[in-house]
Amino acid sequence: MISLGKIQSTWESLAKHDALWAVLTDGSKVGGKWDIAEFMATGEAEIETVMGHLARIGCVPDPGGMALDFGCGVGRLTQALSRRFTSCVGLDISQQMIQKAESLNEHKNCKYVASSALRLPFPDASFSFIYSNIVLQHMPQCFSTAYLSEFVRTLSPRGMLVFGVQDSFIASRLVRLRQMLRVRSMVKVMLRLIPGILEMHCLSEGDIRSVLGPARIMDIQFTATAAKEFNGQLIYLKQPPRSGYVGKQYCVRQQL
Repeated sequence: MISLGKIQSTWESLAKHDALWAVLTDGSKVGGKWDIAEFMATGEAEIETVMGHLARIGCVPDPGGMALDFGCGVGRLTQALSRRFTSCVGLDISQQMIQKAESLNEHKNCKYVASSALRLPFPDASFSFIYSNIVLQHMPQCFSTAYLSEFVRTLSPRGMLVFGVQDSFIASRLVRLRQMLRVRSMVKVMLRLIPGILEMHCLSEGDIRSVLGPARIMDIQFTATAAKEFNGQLIYLKQPPRSGYVGKQYCVRQQL
């Protein structure tokens, strides 16, 4: 099984060669073609979509608290969150990503932390809002479930946790092979054959419920975050895709 050290090494290589494309793998942007302003605007749009959805279902987090962007990359979502909360922390496994995030940071209430440990470097009940998208899907289940437990530990009473995962994969063996080869090909192109691939892992609703403890799932939405053309535009689907990865976004509330 892949180790946390291997995951960290892969993301360090990705960050070194083309950090923005590593986060949003739009085929037209490979090779440093992402415009920074356009890239950061996708983060603002995504957080606006999420906050609008939370408002509609009556799960608005406390803006006077601190927010955590887990797997922050270069701060695409962290900076958007910092406009909506008193303070915001972006955490990533890659030191290279954190350095790039700090160089792009425009907000005094926003800071970045690099950590490759399974235990988050924060006290219990630190955050009123925790957000993570297109991150846990690149980790084996033993790691993603451990981080979910940490999210619950560091979430304040009545705090909100929103995260995205890939629930399952619907396809024939041939389609599975094509998907695997596509992912390998994308990363090889960008890294110019440097070793290391972005693996995709699924996490079922049953597994998620087993690690949330007292925290309560308030809402589940289908998303297309593993779609080939995904470039940061978060869309909620009325039903799961007919084939490929089935993305889900969970909204979880911490109990008192």
